[in-house]
Amino acid sequence: MDTQQQFAPLRAATMLCAGLLLAACGSSRPVGNGQTYPNTVIGANQTLAPDGQGKACQSGLGRTYNVSIPSPLGNGEVIGATVFEPAVMDCTKKYPLILWQSGWATPRPQGLIPLDPNPVDTVETLIYELVAPLDSLVAANYGVISYDPRGTGTSTGLVRVMDPDYEGANVVRLVDWAEVNLDWLAYGPSVDGSDPHNLMLGSIGPSYGGGYQNMLLAIDPKKRLDAIVPVVTWHDLRYSLAKDNVVKETWLDALYTQFPQDKYDPWAFGAVQQALADNLPTSDILQFLDYHSLAYFTDGQANTNDSSAAPQLLAPLIDVTTDGAPGTAPRLAPTFPPEVNALYIQSPRDTLFNLNEGTANYEALKNNGADVRLFTEQAGHNTIATISDTGLTNAGPKDPYVIYQPDPLSISTLCGGVTINDAVVAFFDEHLKGMTGRVNQVLGTNPVCLSLTALDSVSATAVQHGGTAFSIAAGATGNAVTVGTDDDQTTTIPLLTVSASSDVLAGIPTIDVTVTDTDNPADSDTTNTIIYVGIGQKHAAGLPGWDLVDNQLTPLRGLGQHTLDLSGVATRLQVGDQLGLMLFGANTNQYPTANLKTNPAGAKHVSIQGTVQMPLLGDLPNAGG
Repeated sequence: MDTQQQFAPLRAATMLCAGLLLAACGSSRPVGNGQTYPNTVIGANQTLAPDGQGKACQSGLGRTYNVSIPSPLGNGEVIGATVFEPAVMDCTKKYPLILWQSGWATPRPQGLIPLDPNPVDTVETLIYELVAPLDSLVAANYGVISYDPRGTGTSTGLVRVMDPDYEGANVVRLVDWAEVNLDWLAYGPSVDGSDPHNLMLGSIGPSYGGGYQNMLLAIDPKKRLDAIVPVVTWHDLRYSLAKDNVVKETWLDALYTQFPQDKYDPWAFGAVQQALADNLPTSDILQFLDYHSLAYFTDGQANTNDSSAAPQLLAPLIDVTTDGAPGTAPRLAPTFPPEVNALYIQSPRDTLFNLNEGTANYEALKNNGADVRLFTEQAGHNTIATISDTGLTNAGPKDPYVIYQPDPLSISTLCGGVTINDAVVAFFDEHLKGMTGRVNQVLGTNPVCLSLTALDSVSATAVQHGGTAFSIAAGATGNAVTVGTDDDQTTTIPLLTVSASSDVLAGIPTIDVTVTDTDNPADSDTTNTIIYVGIGQKHAAGLPGWDLVDNQLTPLRGLGQHTLDLSGVATRLQVGDQLGLMLFGANTNQYPTANLKTNPAGAKHVSIQGTVQMPLLGDLPNAGG
């Protein structure tokens, strides 16, 4: 049976309604100043011819070879890529293609890692292979193309942080090149059924290598993606790097310093310098980050059949009238992406791209007609040691106890007894090879798996926002924090002592509180007063201190009302454990410049009053680790 015949029963039901569904996907996102968009990807209208770099099919063991593809951006720019043919080639058959991109500033693998010494072995390379397996896909007889994003490895040009108009144009060109130059590619119906001869195309990659997938899905004029697997990536870079307008200094500085200055677009380099210096991003950089996110294309869209199930936004909708520098503008309108099968993989312990980001991606696409899932596990940016996954340096009253947080097996890539490797291969087998039932067989029927530890997880139909409400009185125990001083000033407001049976806390807590200057209750500062909020767990058996669950913090900038989602968490509370709300006056682990950016105009002593809603799911069984 050929690929098209295999997919006919899977997609026949979608063919009739596909056009109506996509036509209904309008935008409610504001468009500033009556602006219009060229609405074309640079170079997408160019006709390519075979260039001699793609090798004709040859039966036997698959080959690996490098290619250098001219960029549609001109100026002599090239895209460096490596073609991995399926492990065993049979030229009477055709094979799906999967794109693979590494993380930020990490050159592409040019051989099957971790066996290949090129690129230079790093912790990142090893972790990326665990969370986005390349060798397993080739062994499963997929063709794979790894490539260097603009400004990385052998790809030239300047880094613009996954800009649809630059990095995006290159990725579209890469797919165009593959279709013209590789004669062994498989074709079948598109996910929405509108194209009976669509390239069977998948994608995978961690971090920056997840961002390109969301972007390609949104901008490819031919809508070729059938199955995407973005791993520990973002939904909205405004939230990732400057939640509530507080710069996530440790992460932004680490990302900013991994490229030399001459590799960056000059405007982007200067904008990051400004944000770090002021701990306050400008409107222009917020628009720049928004346009470089899936959020730009999905937030505020009429994309669901059930409007009551619209996903919650990570950051407010804004007019995007510029793509950074003065006189620039986005080329592409915020049009909702086409249907796609998507497996989002995220770590609740990831402090760069947290559970909220994976949830937002999942919720944005889950009602768009295809198979969309969220798989969480313990390994992520927390594992690559930019921010130590052992919490802060001292085990004692000033720090979360490292014996509990983090999980000592935080490198685990398990959830529900399934590894990322098995989940990924099963997902592509069903959605690129037409092996019906493979995903449910491996991952189960529920679309969400929430990892609590390396050895404990729960299966769910959705990610819960909010839940059991707890009131916080101004005079509650622990409700007093000194702003801008060191981590000794961490305090915790106890909320619950678990009784009778264990209780799973998994999802996204919400908060509705007023932050008050206790020295001057009339103070209305909205800029200089910054505190950080997290979820605390005190263990009945063990050391007496409070642990910051999953190392997750949420900044609150300014006095007054704050109604928002906190960073998502996933843990099991045992009988006798206490649950609390932790307040930090400063945090030297993730926000080390916070004390420098709090000037005398800000409040020094604050308390909060209001409610916090916790996603307590009850005594759910362990789905396996």
